[in-house]
Amino acid sequence: MVVGRDLTNCDGKLAGNEAHVWHFSVDLPDGMYDALFERLDDEEKERALRFKFPASRNLYVASHAFLRKVLGRYLGADPGTLRFRAATLGKPELTAGDLRFNLSHTDGAAVVAVTRRSAVGVDVERVRENLDPLELAERFFSRPEIEWLRSQPESQRFSAFFACWTAKEAYVKASGGGMSIPLAGFGVIPYRGQAELRLEVYGDPVESARWSMWQVELEAGLPCALAVEGENLTVRVGRLPELDV
Repeated sequence: MVVGRDLTNCDGKLAGNEAHVWHFSVDLPDGMYDALFERLDDEEKERALRFKFPASRNLYVASHAFLRKVLGRYLGADPGTLRFRAATLGKPELTAGDLRFNLSHTDGAAVVAVTRRSAVGVDVERVRENLDPLELAERFFSRPEIEWLRSQPESQRFSAFFACWTAKEAYVKASGGGMSIPLAGFGVIPYRGQAELRLEVYGDPVESARWSMWQVELEAGLPCALAVEGENLTVRVGRLPELDV
């Protein structure tokens, strides 16, 4: 397993044993959002227009235009021609080809993970301090995760909470189980300085062994986690320049 920040050009080359993670700022000049909106298909445009607040709409528009640009590079296709469908339990996938992907976005940033054939999930969050991490952990974390979070220094508890939360979300998204997966039914405890994560699905060692997981370092205050089906994988990370209009 290797995690490297060595992607500098989205040239479409992707080996079967690799997972690529691209991140991108979605804080763009106001005039860009209207231009990016036109790159979306009719269904995406309809969903974008449902957002009540401009900031949420702009985040959706920019992240989905970003997704289309990245996938178009790997497929050697015009981003506007890409078509998607909902797989089991609603997880989006391309209608053709072996490329697998997952998109996550948060305030100011979007992340896309791409593989060949292997199921993949990614999650990114902006660390926020307007919540109670221990109260949320009691509601959604497993008992070992709750105990781990309680053991963290108070000054690090917010970042620790989001590191664990992104890891759990990445697995849920990769497996495609959505809300049918009880969040307390598995544990992913992140440790500072260790990129690789160990998933434990309680009572199911076969499922636990099916997945490889990592913390992905993007920037301070922006924890990200990746889950990919398989083992002996190489993770490569890059930042995509601003979208051209």
